[in-house]
Amino acid sequence: MKSSQRLDYSSLAEVLGQRGLVEPQALKLALQSSARGPIPFPEALVNENLMGDWDLSRVVCDLYGLAFLPIGIYEPAPEALHGLDTDFLRQHRLVPLARHGQVITVCMPALVQADVLGMLAASADLHVLPVVGSVLTNARWIEENLAAAAARPSDLQSNWSNIFDEGDAAVLMDLSPAEGGDPSSSTERPAAPR
Repeated sequence: MKSSQRLDYSSLAEVLGQRGLVEPQALKLALQSSARGPIPFPEALVNENLMGDWDLSRVVCDLYGLAFLPIGIYEPAPEALHGLDTDFLRQHRLVPLARHGQVITVCMPALVQADVLGMLAASADLHVLPVVGSVLTNARWIEENLAAAAARPSDLQSNWSNIFDEGDAAVLMDLSPAEGGDPSSSTERPAAPR
C-alpha cells in the first residue's frame, strides 16, 4: 500500500467529505447506520445513491494504493472458498479470489475495515491480500454463490432435528396398540400409585 492509513470507514468518510464528494451530514448518518446495523458503510453509500459504485472504488484505490480487481475482471477460483466461514464472508461482502500457498487474495466491496481482514486471516491462518472490487458486483456474487449455502441446514441443525423426530416416533410407538390390534395387550406402563 502506498498509503500508511489504516483501512477504516472513518478515514474514508473523512476523505469523501474533504473532497466534497458526499455531504458531511449524509456521511455521518451512513457511518452511524453501518455501526448499528448489518449494512457496511460502502454499501450504505452506494444504496443511498450518495456515491457511485465505481467512483467509490476509485477513491479507495487512490487513497490506499490498492489494486482494482473486480469480479468481472477476475473470476474467483472455487478452491479459494475452502475452509472459510461463509457467514463471515457474506456478512462483510468479501469474495475470495485465489490462494497461493498461505496467501489468499480477497476482493473487498470497495473497502472493509482492517480488523475484518485481520479476523479473516486469524480464523483461516492465512495472509490476506486485499484488492478493491465494487459493492454491487460483490453483492451479486455473494447472492449467487453463498446464498444457497446459507439456505441449507447445517449438519448440527440436521442432527438436532433428527433427535427430535426419532424421539417423537418412539413416543408414538409406545402410545400405539401392540401388533394384532388388541388394545389390552399394549405396552402401556401402569399408572403410579397415588
